[in-house]
Amino acid sequence: MPGPVFISGERVDLRVTEREDLDLIQRARSDPDIRTALTHTAPQTREQVEEFYEEFVSTDNGDASFVACERGGDPVGQVSLFRTEHDHGEISYWLLPEARGEGYATEAVSLLLDHAFDTSGRHRVYARVVDFNEASRAVVERLGFTEEGRLREHVFLDGAYRDVVLYGLLRDEWDGAP
Repeated sequence: MPGPVFISGERVDLRVTEREDLDLIQRARSDPDIRTALTHTAPQTREQVEEFYEEFVSTDNGDASFVACERGGDPVGQVSLFRTEHDHGEISYWLLPEARGEGYATEAVSLLLDHAFDTSGRHRVYARVVDFNEASRAVVERLGFTEEGRLREHVFLDGAYRDVVLYGLLRDEWDGAP
């Protein structure tokens, strides 16, 4: 049974990712759109998803991974904060196809940023977004991230090299929900 709610918003709850969520994560990482946005070139096996869980989710290494759920309801996606050097963090997020276009990603990432800056003490948070992922770019731009650069032809996806756009947000630039 999934764990309790960790952070609540108006329409989205975040709860800590648990082993019971691995089927959801594997299903998402096998979806072509999610897989491409996460820069995975092939669907992930159960073993790969379990390795991800053991390395990043179940350890106490400063990373945080949450399942985003409709308030009091079913999962709609996942948001994660990975600890990097100098009190910085990198965020990653995805939504199930049926949950897109409803504002869940913006609210879930906003809650994650509250956690990153207010609870985890991050100084800077950044996101790397594949150039063609307009929806994901809109989320970080709506939340106040600044486009800091472009890694030209950085990833090879679907038979072509693609740019990755780097976005950053500093603690003193974060003023909460959009």
